[in-house]
Amino acid sequence: MALESLKRNMDSKRGLTGKSRTQQRIDSKLGVVHGGALGRFRRYRTEDLDLLDKYLSGTQYDHLMDWDAGDADTYIPIRKRKPRIVYNFAKTLCERVASKLVGEQTFPQFRVEDDPDTEMFFKLVAKAANLQTHGVYAVRRMLGMGAHFVRFFVTGAALRMEQYNAKHCYPAFDDAGELTEVEIRYVYSDPQDIDERGRPRDKWFRMLLSQQTDILYDNPDFEPSGALPVFTEVSRADHALGFVQGEWFRTTEDKHSPDGESLIGDEGVRCFIDSINYSLSQSDQAVAYAQEPQLAIAGMDVDEIDSLVKSSTKAWNLGREGEAKFVEADLSGVERAGDLRDRMQRSIAEIARVVMLDPEKIVGSAQSAKAMEVLHGPLVDLVTELRPMVEKILSSLLTKMAVTLLILNGRSENEVVTMPPGWQPQSMDLSVSWPPIFAMTMEDLQKKVGVAVQVANATLVSRETMMLWLAADFGIENIEEEKAKLAAQPVLNPFGAF
Repeated sequence: MALESLKRNMDSKRGLTGKSRTQQRIDSKLGVVHGGALGRFRRYRTEDLDLLDKYLSGTQYDHLMDWDAGDADTYIPIRKRKPRIVYNFAKTLCERVASKLVGEQTFPQFRVEDDPDTEMFFKLVAKAANLQTHGVYAVRRMLGMGAHFVRFFVTGAALRMEQYNAKHCYPAFDDAGELTEVEIRYVYSDPQDIDERGRPRDKWFRMLLSQQTDILYDNPDFEPSGALPVFTEVSRADHALGFVQGEWFRTTEDKHSPDGESLIGDEGVRCFIDSINYSLSQSDQAVAYAQEPQLAIAGMDVDEIDSLVKSSTKAWNLGREGEAKFVEADLSGVERAGDLRDRMQRSIAEIARVVMLDPEKIVGSAQSAKAMEVLHGPLVDLVTELRPMVEKILSSLLTKMAVTLLILNGRSENEVVTMPPGWQPQSMDLSVSWPPIFAMTMEDLQKKVGVAVQVANATLVSRETMMLWLAADFGIENIEEEKAKLAAQPVLNPFGAF
């Protein structure tokens, strides 16, 4: 059965601290809480994924009481309150790496060698699916959660893509590591169905995607104290494509887990994030006290203070012996806290390998791409290591979408991309080229062109080789066409430039 195959693939890579190995293994199977809560189902696959998702969304403290809650007679420890300021450092880390991995300037180019028609077909498919926009979001989630699922489907003249949180997905793979099926199951609030207290009812969503069929089930009510409900099939699409219409994004492959490693999966990173949030909240509170200093009165008893009379000059009449002054802090602790937070951020960078430099400190180095690579050395290494995995995933996703359209075109059901009658691609083997992580500045480009001119004039390297070396920098895709343009253009100055 589908669920049995899913169970074999859902062993969690890491258990929660303090739990036995048996309990860790039990918790990792389909999100079932055994023992005292036998038969109950969580809303998510594993506790680890749910915790990572909370850090990415900045909701990891929502179960705590508000920072300013409580009264003067009851002391609530700092770590038992929700921070006043929640700096979403985890999301920032993932966005920074994703921008250097698949951002606007670093998104890979897909090519088909010696087949420009097929290459253009793949470009049209990627454009129809808006692959770059969906790819950036998917990579962000993959970096934070360790895994993410992207589904695609054709509806009319549109090629649609949908994103699903890894904690709500239960994938299964074959021996070759190919995705054979994925069950998507989560609880949502239905605004169209209101309970007796005027709140939307929580309902289940379930969909099963396989290599031959997509099945959508009904939406029974969620019962926190009950077991998983019995779902009823409401619609089925027998696409018979031979593959799942979607791709499982993950940072690394592990035969014991469908999930990869997360940038914030290390407990040390999350501890530093917690410390930064609580430090920011305490500093904010200290500065607020300094902005509204307390008035201290000496030389007067309680009765005299209660009978203070404020004169028409807007000053307190303190009598003969009374004295008043404001109690103010020098805020040296706030400055020390700021220095500590800077060290914490550097510690996070050492663990996660994501360099967070002060923009004012890198202004002088921003004029050279090589200097930026040196400054961001750990980040460059991380992106370089992630590129092969992302290349494989994006290529597989794009190939699946292209094959789907080809099959639909054979069935006369394709309205997405117009193809010539009888046209078939000569090859489906995609080659991927990656732009530099840090784009060259004009100074870098000038130096590179100077080197090309020198070695070509010295007949050390052919001009064609130098043209190939510079082609990507000037957006040249067809070298032969560019050479023909050079040969055909008129000579404006026969004596050369001087």
